[in-house]
Amino acid sequence: MENEILKRKPVDSRYEVFKEPNWWQKWGLEAFIILGGLATINLIFFANAYTETDTVNPENAAQLGDFVGGYIGTIFTLISVVLLVSTLKNQIEASRIEKFENKYFELIKMHRENVTEFGTDKYNGKKLFVLIIREFRLIQKIVKEVATDLSLSFTDEQFFSISYYVLFIGVGPNSSRMLLKALSIYGSNFASTVEKKLNDEETKDRYKKERNLEYTPFEGHQSRLGHYFRHLFQAISYVDDQKTYINKYDYVKTIRAQLTTHEQALLFINSLSPIGKSWNDIKLIARYKLVKNIPEDFFDPQKEINLTSYFPSDYFEWQENQTASS
Repeated sequence: MENEILKRKPVDSRYEVFKEPNWWQKWGLEAFIILGGLATINLIFFANAYTETDTVNPENAAQLGDFVGGYIGTIFTLISVVLLVSTLKNQIEASRIEKFENKYFELIKMHRENVTEFGTDKYNGKKLFVLIIREFRLIQKIVKEVATDLSLSFTDEQFFSISYYVLFIGVGPNSSRMLLKALSIYGSNFASTVEKKLNDEETKDRYKKERNLEYTPFEGHQSRLGHYFRHLFQAISYVDDQKTYINKYDYVKTIRAQLTTHEQALLFINSLSPIGKSWNDIKLIARYKLVKNIPEDFFDPQKEINLTSYFPSDYFEWQENQTASS
C-alpha cells in the first residue's frame, strides 16, 4: 500500500527584509556619465597644442577666455544632462511604483470582495472560516477513527493532508470520484471507507446539529476555497515578483492584516497538502510570515500537529512577545 509522503522539512529561516539601495545603485548611472564626460572633455589636453610647451603661448592669450568659457560651459552642459537623466530615471521609477500600487490595491479590494461574497444565511465572509476550521477538526476526528479501525498509522502531517482533501473536495455525486482518486495513495480500502462514512445522510445531519454548523458538512468547499487561495497567492506573488526598490514585507504585511486567525490557520493547513504545494515551493509563508498571528495553542501539538516544528524559533507573534519580555 502506497501511503508514504515525505516529511516536509522546516522552512527557510530567512525572512524578507527591505534593503535600501546603496550609493552606486542610486547614483551609478549619473556617476558614470560625469566621469565619462569629464574624461572625454579633457582629451583635448592631449592635443599637440598643449604638449609642445609648458605654458600657453602668449600669442594665444586672447583666445584663452573663449577656451575657458567653452570648457566650463561644456562641463555645465554635462551636468545638465546628468540632472536630466536623473530626473527621468526617478520619474520612471515613480511611475513603476504607482503602476504597481494601483494593481496592488485593486488586488486587495478583490480579495475583500471574494471573502464577502461566500457564506451562509447566518455566517458570512470571515465568520465562515470559523465553521470551516470546525468542520476540518471534525473530519480529522473521523479520519483518525477510520485509520484506527483499519489498523493504519499516519503521521500528523498526513492526517492533516487527508482531512484537508476531504474538506476541500468533499463527497457527493461528482466529488466522491475526485476524493477517492486523491486518497488512493493511502490505500483504496481506506479511501472508500472514509468516503462511505462521510457520504451518509444521517451522519451529515447528526454532525451538523452536534457541531452547530450552518451548512451540511462534508460536501466540499472547492467553489469557495479554490478561488480564495488562488487569488491570495496571486496577490502575494505579485508583490514578491517586483523588481523595483520597494519594501515588499510591508506591502505583504498589509495583505496579512486582512487575514483573521482562522484564515491564517486554514492557509497553513492548505500549505501542508499537495493542493497548496505552491505556497511552500517558493517559501512565501516563511519569507513574509503569513501565518505569524496563529496563537500558541491554536493547534494541539499532542493531538493535532506541532506548529512550531515548521518554522524558525522567532517566527510567531507570541514568540516575539516572549523574547521581548525575557
